Amino acid sequence: MEIYRIEKKNAPAWLYKAYDYVRMDAFVFGQNIPLEMEFGHDEPLEELEAVVLVEDHKPIAGCRITYPRADIGKIGRVCVIRDRQRSGVGHILIGEAEKWIRERGFLHIVINSQDRAAAFYERCGYRLVPGVDPEIYENHPPRVPNDEERLRHRQELGFRCVLVEKYLDGKG
Repeated sequence: MEIYRIEKKNAPAWLYKAYDYVRMDAFVFGQNIPLEMEFGHDEPLEELEAVVLVEDHKPIAGCRITYPRADIGKIGRVCVIRDRQRSGVGHILIGEAEKWIRERGFLHIVINSQDRAAAFYERCGYRLVPGVDPEIYENHPPRVPNDEERLRHRQELGFRCVLVEKYLDGKG
């Protein structure tokens, strides 16, 4: 397995496409999330930082990394292709993202997750933060809480968003 880092403008074009492929497979096809909802709030490519896992020349997992505050690293859009889910690849991906965030000097990590994935993150050492709106760490303008179409769609998909966090120094 090869592990790649997309570091803003320094990655080859195929690596961006590999990450988008994994997102398409996991979210658009795997969870029926509309294309425009999945990709509608992406940062410009020249600002993207992501980890992508490739095996046998095929992309199998990816996640993005952002820094919403001076003291917090954020892992987002964590995805594994459908054929490789529940194979341990997600744990490898999260470990690599954490390693990169730690190298940058950040010890507090947050993830805006679907509630149905919270147990996975708990197995990776994260804890659920109840009562906190996970949107506070998003890099796009806050969504209106009563946006009926978005709320209806999430209900149809069968999930709500939750916040999980981890302190790499064991504190918190």
